Amino acid sequence: MIGNVTSLSGTVHAAIDHARRSHQSCVVSKIEELNRIQPLDFYQHAGRRYSGQRCYWSDSSGELQLVGAGSAATISTQQEDAAVQVRQAQARLFRNAYTLGTQRVAGTGPIFLGGFSFDSKKERAEMWQDFGSAYFILPEFLLTVRHGRCYLTHTILCRPNDDVAERVGALEAQPHERFDNVLHAEPGAHDQQLLDQNDQDQDTWCRLVAEAVQTMQETPMKKIVLARARSLIYQRKLSRHALLRVLSEQQKGTCIFCLEKGSAAFIGATPERLIKKSGRSIESACLAGSAARGKTQQEDDEFGKWLLNDGKNLKEHQYVVESVRDALNALCTSLSIPKQPVLMKNKNIQHLYTPVKGRCKSATSLIDLVARLHPTPALGGLPKKDAMAWIRTHEAMDRGFYASPIGWVDSGDHGEFDVGIRAALLRGNEAVLFAGCGVLADSDPIQEYQETDVKFQPMQHALMRGTL
Repeated sequence: MIGNVTSLSGTVHAAIDHARRSHQSCVVSKIEELNRIQPLDFYQHAGRRYSGQRCYWSDSSGELQLVGAGSAATISTQQEDAAVQVRQAQARLFRNAYTLGTQRVAGTGPIFLGGFSFDSKKERAEMWQDFGSAYFILPEFLLTVRHGRCYLTHTILCRPNDDVAERVGALEAQPHERFDNVLHAEPGAHDQQLLDQNDQDQDTWCRLVAEAVQTMQETPMKKIVLARARSLIYQRKLSRHALLRVLSEQQKGTCIFCLEKGSAAFIGATPERLIKKSGRSIESACLAGSAARGKTQQEDDEFGKWLLNDGKNLKEHQYVVESVRDALNALCTSLSIPKQPVLMKNKNIQHLYTPVKGRCKSATSLIDLVARLHPTPALGGLPKKDAMAWIRTHEAMDRGFYASPIGWVDSGDHGEFDVGIRAALLRGNEAVLFAGCGVLADSDPIQEYQETDVKFQPMQHALMRGTL
């Protein structure tokens, strides 16, 4: 990142001059602190002008919320080496970036929000074609709410032949010209009528699970994670902002995200952090092994006690812990991983959870960490390469961005990626939901089918309150 110049015209002039000399476009971002704006109101209002070009992110603590509207630049690839291409493209744009205004606040200024496909070698299904192997957006307007303070970043691209006065005028335009009268009243929600539901046939699913079990009994493979989809057709068009509001109310303690690409939006409330980076400090999480929530406190406690002592779930969880440790050891100078898991309880499901903290090497980027970790045995299997090849060959559907890294990174290489689970792909009045489970050599196909049913519930319950 080049830095900041004190005046607006000086910044733009320097950026265009740099673009002429380097033959590369330069990013210019103006950051200002605002009075508090409700992020979901901003997201909703931005849909009037930027529908299909919005993104939303709220971390599991609720301390950071990001809303992007419009596109100053995008990174999109269909290639297998998506992480390499994304890292290089981001580095190039951040290297040629100028900022003006409030400084040193992580999550402000030029940032990329987006994600990767689960498997870049898998042939893309039609519904995922636009997302490709990776898709990231550098928002033209970015609202950042961090610890109660609110910032707006306006970002433009300056090219070698741009006119200074025109580019200055673009940045001088006041935000209220595009985002005036941001709505503060929550729209009235009413139930959606479900017209049709299509699931993978249970017998077909059970045969696939049985085949995976047989493979692990006959080979050194230890775990294969399988997933299935559920298509829901509703009476009315599904509202992205209304769904985000419902998820924010119902799924406390999860990372809530939405990434739009034209007429489609990938949206979810995930409990699973892949990696968070702040300077050289990193945080990850091991999440594997699950049980339903009880209808009473006593039943809930019993389910939790069973989960903490169940051999199959503990073995599945330990595979993830060992894999995350091995992946991060190569990129970190120190790691702290508790010996025993605890319970993470969400609204509809509870998991075995082990937090991970560490300090990465100075040359390690956030995208390096993402590429090293994905997919963990919680999403792919073990050994990773063999499990991915088996899934690619045997699982009929293209997971697209489901079970993949979704997140953000700023010009200081601060950021976070979570795993895109408990999620759905929305298009018009259709929602395609995804759910998966870890299959071991002693897995029971019917139980695994029931587990995926439980994992569909958070999104399906939220969708029933979708509005026009």
